[in-house]
Amino acid sequence: MIIDSFVKNRDSDYLKQENDYKTVASFTPFGLRKPRGYSCLFFVLLFLLPACSHCGPDTYIRNDYDRAKIKKVAVFPFYNNTQATEAGKVVTAAFIAGLVEKGRYRVEFSGNIKSFLVSERIIVRTGIDLDTIKLMGKRLNIDAVVLGQVEEYVGSKETRRGVVPLVSIGSRMVDVGTGKILFMAHHRKTGNDYIKVLDFGKIRSVGELTKRVVGEIIETMP
Repeated sequence: MIIDSFVKNRDSDYLKQENDYKTVASFTPFGLRKPRGYSCLFFVLLFLLPACSHCGPDTYIRNDYDRAKIKKVAVFPFYNNTQATEAGKVVTAAFIAGLVEKGRYRVEFSGNIKSFLVSERIIVRTGIDLDTIKLMGKRLNIDAVVLGQVEEYVGSKETRRGVVPLVSIGSRMVDVGTGKILFMAHHRKTGNDYIKVLDFGKIRSVGELTKRVVGEIIETMP
């Protein structure tokens, strides 16, 4: 009897769910009721929504990061791991300009960094060790160093039509006192990633794409 009662209740529930389904079937995935005749309009609107254009960089922020201690930073020249000779300089300049514009930190003058590198006979392509970072902190009175590498940079010299610019950057911010990594980010974008519909929103210049990629990394910095 208990089983029969359960089956009857279950069947009744299924019938109720079926009726309820017919009632809510006209709801969109956003919870808004739409008439059946507007199905085509819904799919058109869905097509218009940007997809990957809002995909941010992959990031890491140290748990015990104390922003109050990081007031002044220096941007170390980014290592260029691409065939585009100017990629490192372009990305480094974009980071300096972006950080200055953001106003979150005071940014050391790039000329002072170059003078330091020359005086210490440091070659950028060989990297930078912890002792050098600490020495830079003392000499330039900075709290952290922003550095990284350009992994991919496509679209600077290509003259073929239809070449899609591509920029991939890895960056990190290091505490000059402890040598600990405070922040890391990796971001890779193509000009097509910003298309909203058809070709609208597409970025055709690798220089403009670099600014966007760097800007999105800076937005995620603590």
